Amino acid sequence: MNTFFVKTLRIMMLFLFIISLALGYVIYEDTLAVWWIPVGVALLIALATLPFYRKWSWLTTTEGKVMNVLCHIGCVGAISYALFLSGNYWLAGTASIYEETVMVQKKYIETHKKTRRVGKHRYVSNGVRKEYYLQVAFENGNVETLHVSSAVYNETRQGKEKVLTLQKGFFGLPVIAKGL
Repeated sequence: MNTFFVKTLRIMMLFLFIISLALGYVIYEDTLAVWWIPVGVALLIALATLPFYRKWSWLTTTEGKVMNVLCHIGCVGAISYALFLSGNYWLAGTASIYEETVMVQKKYIETHKKTRRVGKHRYVSNGVRKEYYLQVAFENGNVETLHVSSAVYNETRQGKEKVLTLQKGFFGLPVIAKGL
């Protein structure tokens, strides 16, 4: 193959890997499931397709088994993770929408310092960034920490109830549809 074409494919695969992980993380924030369920599904898909590990030699530039297996598990796992969570989120049926009242146990703000670069090796403070969280208890006893906007944070009171609109996802994992 043309070297320019192969280099372009490698860069595109790197972007696809990073975008898959980021998309999976963003969708996981609105999915009410234990972390190991989507990770386990992605790992299961990667292991089921393991006989195709030799096809990754174009990316790793080697015929070594270990490097190609690791590349296969990483790339296929990340893409499977994003596809599983996005399929669960976007293919959810509207017939399964229900409201659940949760109890706000705790609300807190995390403050992070922002910096900006002003020289080759010099950074200065550029203000702060605030992230808002609610720790809620569901009716079944599960306690979840939810990342919310500042408007939702300001209108919610600790110790009070909040109504969340949930729906059952395509693969059975509950998804927060409204309320955040």
